[in-house]
Amino acid sequence: FFTPDTMLLLSASSCFAPATELRCRGCHGSGGGTSRCGRISMGSAAVSGEAAEEAYWRAWFWDKASEAVEEQFASAGKRALRRVREYIKVNRGDVAQGMPKKLRKHPHYEVVGGYFPGLSATPFLDASAAPFDAIRRAAPAIREELDGLLAREAEFEDIGKPLGWRTMPIYYRGERQASFPAEECPQTMGALGKLRLAGETVAFQRQSPGTGLPRHVDPCSWVVACHVGMVCPTGEEGGETPYISVAGEKYHWREGEVMVFDPSFKHETFNPTSQDRIILNIDLFHPELTDLECRVIQETIRLKKELFGSTEAQEWRGP
Repeated sequence: FFTPDTMLLLSASSCFAPATELRCRGCHGSGGGTSRCGRISMGSAAVSGEAAEEAYWRAWFWDKASEAVEEQFASAGKRALRRVREYIKVNRGDVAQGMPKKLRKHPHYEVVGGYFPGLSATPFLDASAAPFDAIRRAAPAIREELDGLLAREAEFEDIGKPLGWRTMPIYYRGERQASFPAEECPQTMGALGKLRLAGETVAFQRQSPGTGLPRHVDPCSWVVACHVGMVCPTGEEGGETPYISVAGEKYHWREGEVMVFDPSFKHETFNPTSQDRIILNIDLFHPELTDLECRVIQETIRLKKELFGSTEAQEWRGP
């Protein structure tokens, strides 16, 4: 039987991630020998056992989450909880099978963590409407405060991402970072306080010349990424400027401009210029979520931490 230590170990890896497909690459299609296939079969049995264990704890957690949500939000009406109950049902089982076919088959869309049903999924969102218009109006004041930090050479941290990507975190995993001088940035903090932060990352992010992030997706479908251009160099001799490509479509950052995208679509960045590029990155709850649904998501994250503890593997894998 699975012990609490096993539970913690599983939560530290991919306990709630969708099961990966096993492929016999050593002998598939080659008429391979029985001894080679025998070794593959032994590995398959081990993987099958791990998948069963993973499925057990995933279902166990979401049953606990369902009980907690139904108790805490008992006064909410059936309509208000409709998508919440579907959210729990989908993440309890095979997440991919709970997604609409058009997303499941989309070549650029992938959910590697939690999925919330019923939300619009498009690479880029309309950044001209609320709540994003408020951060656009605050952009000049935020830039002025950033310039003050840069003038005194405030430190950008290397967080182990590809060479050239550094960050000045304001919030991380929903917690305000003591290293950020919030008292020097009242306009920035005031603007952030008016937004529905998703409990992920809020940070000034710096990308060095000639570097970028490789193509990837972020874990949760209920998070959208809001980028505010702070320091966006122009291309040399009419050359290309720093950009992000989302589902194959490029967006070039511009100073003071707000861009919002869905990070469940594959995306990558590159800075082809000879100067640093700096943006303010804000992870927000999807604008179509209700406040109650945001609170439910926060409750399931809290419950996950309570039951499984904090680990080095902090990717939210449903949970």
